[in-house]
Amino acid sequence: MNIEEKLTWYKKEFEIINSKIKTKKSLSHYDFLRIRNYKLQSLSNAEEQKVMDVTEAAFNLAEQDQIEKSVNKLTELNGVRIPIASAILAMRFPERYAIIDGRVIGQLEKEGFITELEKEELQDYSTNPKIYKKYLELMKKLANEKNIKLREFERGLFERSYEKNDC
Repeated sequence: MNIEEKLTWYKKEFEIINSKIKTKKSLSHYDFLRIRNYKLQSLSNAEEQKVMDVTEAAFNLAEQDQIEKSVNKLTELNGVRIPIASAILAMRFPERYAIIDGRVIGQLEKEGFITELEKEELQDYSTNPKIYKKYLELMKKLANEKNIKLREFERGLFERSYEKNDC
């Protein structure tokens, strides 16, 4: 995005957000995230280039099933740890990558797919790419056994984790 496009985006995005919240007494979570993301858009050209370079390299690694390397590559970006890296990969390759999430891990245990010990082994999931690889292998195996797409299986676990829970 060149500077002119960026400035146009800022102006329009501000106007859109403002029109949605100007009469509200408080912000919804979505409103808050949108404002936060608006503010976080202040990347320099060098930072934007780094995002493009890192994601291109990570996607190339992901296409070669280099799971740990692709995750590690994405964590070179500011603020990205394995949960966000897994979301990036799952959005780009939903048939091959799943989002790792504490709620999903808890639901895997609740539904009897993993033991308490295995759940404890997965607790370092936000910083250890080996754990993400192990999680992904398990998710693929279970999705195959159920004859459903990886993304559908992961999303189903996530949605069921909200049933009968205060969120």
